[in-house]
Order: sequence, then C-alpha cells, then structure tokens
Amino acid sequence: MPHTNNFHFPWSSLPLFFVLMGTLPFSVLASITMQDAVKIAIAHDPWLTGNQLQEQALRVASEGVNNLPDPKLSMGLLNLPSDGFAFNQEPMTQFKLGIAQTFPRGDSLAIKQQQLSYQADQHPYQREDRKAKIQVTVSQLWLNAIKAVQTMRLIERDRVLFEQLVDIVKASYSSAQGNTRQQDVISAQLELARLDDRLTTVNSQRDMALTNLSEWLSPAAQLAVYETFAANTSIPTSPDLPDSFTVLLQRTDNIGLLQLLTQHPALLAIEQSAKAGDTAVNLAKQKYKPQWGVNASYAYRDDDQLRQSRADFFSIGITVEVPLFGYAQQDSAVMASRLTAQAIETDKRLLQQHMLAQMLSLYQQETRFGQREAGFLTAILPQIQEQADASLSAYTTDDGDFSEVMRARISQLSAQINLIDIQIEKCKIRMQLWYFLEGHTSSYNKGEYR
Repeated sequence: MPHTNNFHFPWSSLPLFFVLMGTLPFSVLASITMQDAVKIAIAHDPWLTGNQLQEQALRVASEGVNNLPDPKLSMGLLNLPSDGFAFNQEPMTQFKLGIAQTFPRGDSLAIKQQQLSYQADQHPYQREDRKAKIQVTVSQLWLNAIKAVQTMRLIERDRVLFEQLVDIVKASYSSAQGNTRQQDVISAQLELARLDDRLTTVNSQRDMALTNLSEWLSPAAQLAVYETFAANTSIPTSPDLPDSFTVLLQRTDNIGLLQLLTQHPALLAIEQSAKAGDTAVNLAKQKYKPQWGVNASYAYRDDDQLRQSRADFFSIGITVEVPLFGYAQQDSAVMASRLTAQAIETDKRLLQQHMLAQMLSLYQQETRFGQREAGFLTAILPQIQEQADASLSAYTTDDGDFSEVMRARISQLSAQINLIDIQIEKCKIRMQLWYFLEGHTSSYNKGEYR
C-alpha cells in the first residue's frame, strides 16, 4: 500500500466517537461548529466505505491472481474391443489416468498482480481527495446557512426601525404637523411590506441551506445544526493561507504551483492509475511469448486371458503454444493498452491545468472581495450611516423629505447585506483554496475556520 499523506483530522478515532455521540442525550449535541459538521459528514459518508471495500476487493484479487491455473485430470478407457467388451481381450486395451498443467505466458501472473496492486493503491488517495472535497462542500453549505441567518437578523433588526418610522409618519400625518403627506404614509407601509417579503425569501434560503447541509449529517447532528443556527451564529474567521502558497499565487508562478500540486491526492490517484496502465501494456506484450504445458499419464493393462502379466504404460510430454498466426491480434492489444495509458497521462495533465486555473481564478476573486470588504468597512457603510442620520435629522426638523429617509435606510440595509455576502464569499473562496493545499498540510488547525 502506498504512503498516504496525513489528512487534517484524527480519522481513526472518529467512528467510535460519533457512534457514542449518537447514543448520548441530545443536549450533548446542542451546539456544533462548522468543523464538527465536516468531521461528522466524513465519518458518515458511505462513499468512503464503498471505496474502502473496493480497495479490499482488489487487494484480495491481487493475492489470488499470482497462482498457476488448476491442473487438469483426465481418465479414460482406451481401445476396448467392441466384439466382447472384455478388458483383458486385447493387449492395447488400457485404463488411462493423466494429468496436465499449463503455465501462463511469460511473467503475466506477476504483472497482473502488480496491476491489481496499482489499481488498489488509487483508493487511499481517492479517499483523501474525497475528504478534502467534503470539507469544502459542507463548509460552503454551512456558510450559505450563516449568510441567510445573518441576513435575516439584519432585516428583523431594521424592521423594528421601519415600524417606528411608520408610526412616526402616521402620527405626523394625523396631527397635520410638518410637511407629512398621505403618500409618505403609503410609502412607509409599502416598504415595510417589501421588507416582510424579503424576510420570507431569506427564510426560505436558510431552510434550503440547512436541508442541503443535513443531507451530509447524522440524525443527531441534524438536530444539533438547527439548534446551533437558532442561536447566535457568527461568520467564521478566515484562516490565513501559508505564505509560500500566497507568494506563488501573487507571482502567478505556474511552475511552482504545479510543483505544489504534485502531492495532491487527486493527482496521486491518477498516477497510480497511470502505473496500472503501464502494467497493462507489459501484460499485453506477454501474449507474444509461448504458453508452455506439461502432461503425464499412466495406463493400466490387465493380464491376458491366459493370466500372463502385461506391462503398464507411463507417458510424459510437453506442449507449447507458439503465437505464429496471431501477431496482428497481439499487436492490436499492445497498441490499445499503450493508447489507454497515454490517455490516462493526458487526463492527469488536464486535471493539473484545470486545478492551476482554478487556483489563480480563486485567488483573484479573493483579492477583489478583500478590496470590496475594505471599501465597505472604511467608506461605504460609514457614509451611508451619515446619510441616513442626516436625512432623519432633516425630516424631524421639517427640513427634509420622508422619502429620502426611507431610501437612506433601505440603502443602509442593502449595504450591510452586501457586506455579509462579500464576507461569506471570501470565506468560501478561502476554503476552496485550502483544498489545493491537500497533501502539504500536516494539521487541519492550519486551515481551520474558527
């Protein structure tokens, strides 16, 4: 079995841990973190179990393939006379017992065993890649739920403010003080209704996100997730990428990034597949070699009718199958195996290029989201807050229009929601970038969201 890189979690202790968790009272799982959800999803992923069974099947097959085929035993009654069917009538009548053993061509058994071993060696890397992908998938579903919850809380908080504005404009209109018009009352009520509709939409998005997340979790963990998001859930803190990785991305160092990817389990799995493809070529070449066989037989003869003893016969021979007329077929088999091996190498290069393009694209997106986040925090939100305060102050002193107050508050809410979207997307991108570091990180804490 090949050496596999350590993944981020102590996987060996997880199954028993989560079995015990499933038997404990629900209060133990009253609240879980995003990383708890990732670990539970990995512990309960049936794909990983199926992949491990496939590996075991290939290894069992490889152990049994390097054995000779079973010998063939033959028995026969030879030259029995048809005029009396007496066993001792004719001297050529005999009872023959034979055994024959064939031997595979060349080193085909050892090569086949090696091929199955390479095929089995793919599976540990496939499982490591699957775990890394689960980490990305579950984390993004968790972040989707957080975004919906955070947006709902913003809307619910501002809804109270909008209700107060509606009460203020109604009171002002009823007392006929200031410049409040009926149109302002209708506008305030309309914006409140739109806010309720927006809250309903985000509520649906939260439910969908939690449903998609629950697909990866155990029943106990599903309940814990709902409890967690019913409490105060904040956006996880993005972990910093390793400096060496960041430098490669900043420089767009394709060679360095491709070198970094050489230890990624997805590519290591393809390398094992390529090795299996190379052994398939060698296996096809064995068909050019002759197939040998050996046989031996013992023939018993009965005494003659005068009770005189007859000698028994012993025979031994060798057979060889010489591929004189099948070279076209063998050439085709070798060429097909070679082309298949080359296709696997092409798949590896395509995956490398795809992963490289993804890394560079994600880093560019992360940079842009970081710039936008800084812009919202340092300029946009403070200025919108000033605008909202100024418009409300002007309205309360009969020096402003109520519609300006509403527009300022709506703009403020939208900006705050946009900031949440930016921060969540930045977290998602960071988690995707960590996926490409799989195989180069010895501890998950280096890339853990807190």
